[in-house]
Amino acid sequence: MSRVSFENFGKLARSLKDPTLASGRYSIQEGDKKKITGDVIKKLELKPEDRVLEIGCGVGDLLIPLSFFVKEITGIDHESCLKSLCRRLGRVDNIRLIQGNFFDICPNKAYDKILCYSVIQYIKDKKEVFNFIDKALRLLTPGGMALFGDIPNQSTKERFLNSEHGRQFVKEWQVLMNVEKSKGHKQINLTQDKGLARFDDNLTLAVLKKFRLKGYHTYILAQPPDLPFGNTREDILIVKTS
Repeated sequence: MSRVSFENFGKLARSLKDPTLASGRYSIQEGDKKKITGDVIKKLELKPEDRVLEIGCGVGDLLIPLSFFVKEITGIDHESCLKSLCRRLGRVDNIRLIQGNFFDICPNKAYDKILCYSVIQYIKDKKEVFNFIDKALRLLTPGGMALFGDIPNQSTKERFLNSEHGRQFVKEWQVLMNVEKSKGHKQINLTQDKGLARFDDNLTLAVLKKFRLKGYHTYILAQPPDLPFGNTREDILIVKTS
């Protein structure tokens, strides 16, 4: 994650008690957000014996519920995010936390599954996206799987918004945004992060090709439409060959 976005999410975690808002989503998406866990479990084929790494775990919206389905889960994120996460925890023996930006950390373990959800769109450019994914994949065990989820593909978004369903969705979304504004949530001043990687069909397909040529299996997975941004985002699944 870029330095600016990394600090922005740390600031949100320090400033907001609501975990939905602290994760950069809207409060009206709280119900839909809870459905992400099941989608991740299915796509990563999580098993009770799995050791999992979540890169960019935030305040624990996924890490905490996923901890009940696996042997061990490790989360990496900003100090403030991890402090907020710890306040939400009771005693959970199978959770490990690592403070810092993934670009600056060198984990010395291998993991069966890796999750990176709603993170790689905050990386600076195509080269850094490739470097980030490459670093993550080196931590996989043979046969391991990595899910880079909730990617805002601009090509997918444009196709959706130009459809009849999409135009109706925009009208309904405007009503929901008025409801959100009426709640008067605390406004947090964040530093604008310019020049981030723009995911579209070209970049998404470039990721698939790049890592297929390195010997991995790569897939684009659709998001269910009932997830928070399910109609306009998608996931990339990468599997390390045995």
